[in-house]
Amino acid sequence: MTELYTIPEIETNQLDFIPLSICENIAGNYDNYLRTTISHILKIKKFEKKNSDKDYFFPNKFEKYFKSNKKILLLDLDETLIHADFFEEFPEKSENKYDKIISFYTEEPTNFIQENTDNNTTDDESKDDSGEKVLNKVGIFLRPKVQEFLKEISKYFEIGIFTASIPEYADAVINYLDPDEKLIKFRLYRNDCVNLENVIKIKDLRIFGENNLNRIVLLDNNIYSFSAQLSNGILINSFFCDKNDDELANVRKYLIDYIYPSDDVRKINEQFFGFETLFNEFSKLHF
Repeated sequence: MTELYTIPEIETNQLDFIPLSICENIAGNYDNYLRTTISHILKIKKFEKKNSDKDYFFPNKFEKYFKSNKKILLLDLDETLIHADFFEEFPEKSENKYDKIISFYTEEPTNFIQENTDNNTTDDESKDDSGEKVLNKVGIFLRPKVQEFLKEISKYFEIGIFTASIPEYADAVINYLDPDEKLIKFRLYRNDCVNLENVIKIKDLRIFGENNLNRIVLLDNNIYSFSAQLSNGILINSFFCDKNDDELANVRKYLIDYIYPSDDVRKINEQFFGFETLFNEFSKLHF
């Protein structure tokens, strides 16, 4: 697991748009979602220049993962691999049963569903030197075939999780998905993202070093996440609790058949998805 380090927030007083919800990235709405978010990314890019000379990227932390011939596959967590029912939209009493109820502790209350620790733990378990901990519980749905996906794709790629969630919650989910810690080699969290107005979390891949971008792909249901490197991203539809979802099977085939044998993942992604091309075309029309 990588050491945690904090990327400072970027002041974005001129951020004058409302980001689309991940609920907009669903089957049947792909073109509308992409067209609108690309226009937003044009505004996001205006702030990139302010960060070009920052020294908070530490590629040496990841050098060992580039010593093998495997490329790095970064996976988003929420609505990509699982859906956590934070707002109890799909209660257990319904026909949509949770695949797992995840528990995790935080030092302070979070925005997640919480329960009083007194009902579930002893005093010793619920407290430490900083005071009483809060026990959070949330039911999750696994995207169909997610564990099979991880096992198969780990044969071809070095897998890392890159999530905008807090470590306490993310670790609880990841430990459930990979209990033996054999599939997922490292983890990046909210503090590893570039934060725009506490609204948009950008997963800037420069933390791996500029020279390694040809070997990194990020699978995410939120295009804002890879707005800094559009050609490194694979956009997957948001998952909530559809038991018939087959997105991971499609992505697995694409990764193995096209990304795995490629010399530069960006060229292949651009041929298939054209995010950078679309952005450049939009830029020309609006400058």
